[in-house]
Amino acid sequence: MQKIDTGSPFIHRFDEALDPALCRQLCSLLEQRTAAHGPAEGDQRLPWHAGDTFSFDHWDMGELRRAIGAYRIMVAQLICLCQREVVYPHFTDLVRWRPGKAMAEHKDDGYPGDDPLLAFRHYSAVTYCNDDFEGGETFIRNGQGGHYVSRPKMGSLVFYPSDERAAHGVRPVVGRDRVTLSTWYTREPAHYRG
Repeated sequence: MQKIDTGSPFIHRFDEALDPALCRQLCSLLEQRTAAHGPAEGDQRLPWHAGDTFSFDHWDMGELRRAIGAYRIMVAQLICLCQREVVYPHFTDLVRWRPGKAMAEHKDDGYPGDDPLLAFRHYSAVTYCNDDFEGGETFIRNGQGGHYVSRPKMGSLVFYPSDERAAHGVRPVVGRDRVTLSTWYTREPAHYRG
């Protein structure tokens, strides 16, 4: 695993964080689980509204679930090392971003009127499971008036605070699907989801 300089004290990127074989397994799993739910052409809904996600809570594959469970704990330890805060996995989604999908700048810890559980999101982590497409970069406010742009690379991890300091979005995906393992971490042990 190699730490990449982001130029920001609260945005962290590690290349080669997740084994490529696991990345390929996740891509295959998501393709199987979401193929029947593919949105109609021109559908502008985000992946979680179009049936293009698979929540870790519903994974029933023992070996893969254990491997990703261990990975989620390893990421929690990295957050602790980099940010000096103890965190716990709160929610994990495997997400299929089909060509044309993008996301406007936003924060992950919720807005007035959102589900109260979003307030327990303290860190957001994105692991890129593939890189055989164009676009799909994650852009993150860097605290210096600009953005850090995280280009997808299979097995790479980027994490940052879920609040307005690191408001972020996704540039349009071009050509093929973009697959990410997205996990939110909480400081609250009572909201740990294993």
